[in-house]
Amino acid sequence: MCGIVGAVGINNPREYAINGLKMLEYRGYDSAGIGFLTDKINIFKDIGSPSRLDEILPTTFNTELIIGHTRWATHGTPSKINSHPHLSCNRKITLVHNGVIDNANELRTFLLSQGYTFYSDTDTEVVVNLLEYFYLSSKDMHTSLKLLEDQLEGSYALAIINEDYPDSLFMLKKGSPLMIGKGKGFNLIASDASPMAKYTNEFIDLEDYDFGYISKNEIRIFDKNNNLVNRKSIIKDAESITHDLKGYPHYMLKEIEEIDEVVKRTISIYHEDNEYQFDNKLLKELKEADHVMFLGCGTSYHASLVGGRILENCNNIPTTEYIASEWAYHPVMPSKKPFAILISQSGETADLIHCLKIIKEKNVPTLLITNTAGSTLSRGCTYTVLLHAGVEVSVASTKAYAAQVALLALLSGALNKNDKMVIDLKATIDVINSIKNNLKKHIEKIAEEIKDNEHVFFLGRSFDYFLSLEASLKLKEISYIHSEAYPGGELKHGPIALISEGLPVIIFITDPNTANSMRSNVEEVKSRGAKVYIVSTKSLSKKGDALVVDDYAYFLSGVAISSIAFYLAYYVSLKKGYNVDKPRNLAKSVTVE
Repeated sequence: MCGIVGAVGINNPREYAINGLKMLEYRGYDSAGIGFLTDKINIFKDIGSPSRLDEILPTTFNTELIIGHTRWATHGTPSKINSHPHLSCNRKITLVHNGVIDNANELRTFLLSQGYTFYSDTDTEVVVNLLEYFYLSSKDMHTSLKLLEDQLEGSYALAIINEDYPDSLFMLKKGSPLMIGKGKGFNLIASDASPMAKYTNEFIDLEDYDFGYISKNEIRIFDKNNNLVNRKSIIKDAESITHDLKGYPHYMLKEIEEIDEVVKRTISIYHEDNEYQFDNKLLKELKEADHVMFLGCGTSYHASLVGGRILENCNNIPTTEYIASEWAYHPVMPSKKPFAILISQSGETADLIHCLKIIKEKNVPTLLITNTAGSTLSRGCTYTVLLHAGVEVSVASTKAYAAQVALLALLSGALNKNDKMVIDLKATIDVINSIKNNLKKHIEKIAEEIKDNEHVFFLGRSFDYFLSLEASLKLKEISYIHSEAYPGGELKHGPIALISEGLPVIIFITDPNTANSMRSNVEEVKSRGAKVYIVSTKSLSKKGDALVVDDYAYFLSGVAISSIAFYLAYYVSLKKGYNVDKPRNLAKSVTVE
């Protein structure tokens, strides 16, 4: 949530800051701001996207020190006064902040007693004033940053300008991503690599409790014990981290239509020369576990439901899937020798970071499945397996979901050396392409028919139910239609009371084990006036089904036909005139609990 950019010594800092924030809009976009140092601290900010800054910022200005921020509101409503950067009472220090300060109210009370005044509703204004309070006493930023770190509870990534240090950009990091881009005669800072990719391919991921500063020719990082450290830099290919629409009108559509290539790539990376390519130590620990626990949020949780069921069915290993934000506050270990699989597209999900701390205390081995190398979760887990799905810019995850399911299926196949899993996965690619080439217009027609409804239901059983959950989530995320997903058998245990004349009900029937039961559920909702749209496979189809696809291994619905769910949400949102890639109130990387 929220995006940070910062630079020291770069040519045309205005361009870097504006374009960088535009690239970080997926992290938050209710307001944006820029601060820079000339003979004084200058701040320009407003509600809306970074494009608004382009209108209000001076065309040229002379500075070597700049910070910027795009915000997803946590403390305080979206407004100009609550947007970042925030300035200290004595106008000495300004900063931008990602994260949430848990003890902000206590710190605010203390600062009020010291004569400080507050103008916004944010926890960030508390941070900048507390930092100033320490600095006015110590007259030293290093000391002040360490004192600040000792006082703050919660998560934070901070980029800081102090007018007394015109050559230095300060930073402080815990629980929220922040990285440095190394340049020649300049240095950069940002929430992720994308704003910096045009300028450098060498990056340093800061670790929790790191603090220090960058200048034109120097990087100084200190750890929580106040020791000067040399964090290892990594080289990233610019093509893999830059955002390019490649002729598509929206990132979401582009990313849906990359699913077939993502599945191909996943298979080729993790099954080569007729051998699975997973770490043998990982496979050994998984086999020795008496229970595998999955932890995820949102789309990643839905992927874990599929992966857990496949793993259980194919390998006879008991599994339990947990919503990370719930498990963190009721951390039950399901067995004596569990293994934990954490799934996070960004690798920075705050709820999972919370869970990981608990899991590590219990000495349970962990695997992270992520699309982001070098992330906070990756550094903390025993093993990491990368999705290689490519950059996903649209807030609503699509290709990463399909990649998660595909990778979990391959992992399950690797445990018992089942090459049939690879054959089944390869077969889904033809189904995905057939949907892309032959069914989009039919899906768009359904979208036109349902777009004006206030409520939509999705039904399925077993793997079709898991896909229903993801389909429902996508629809509500980007079209703002109230949507629910239910197992077909649960319909008559309460939800059927909500079925009314004309209510759209989208039903997945692709599992031969549950097809007959689902057809009974179809009649139940039809008899109560629902407008039914059935998605089925050829061998299970009946006359009148809305969308029929070729047969595939039924447990791979999350790979084979997830694009149907994604296209539907995309077209509904598009027809309602909404911002498909940047739905309200949401952010791509959820770095607050």
